[in-house]
Amino acid sequence: MNQNQRDLRRAAAQAFMESLDQLETRLAADASAAQASPQSPPPPRPSTRPPQAAPPSIVQELAEAVADIEHLMMPDEAE
Repeated sequence: MNQNQRDLRRAAAQAFMESLDQLETRLAADASAAQASPQSPPPPRPSTRPPQAAPPSIVQELAEAVADIEHLMMPDEAE
């Protein structure tokens, strides 16, 4: 490895360590701010309804599409 590559790697490692330090500082500040402010209750969850069944025409179209794909994927027996 030549000197230029070593210098580039060293600079990249230093920049990475500095960004980790900044991240640690930011996370610590966020954690202390979260502890200082009272926590609000989580927002209400939307009502969960069971998924609606697809209309029969869509189901039929999907079945036909699957059959077409399977037909195209099968090797030709005539050859």
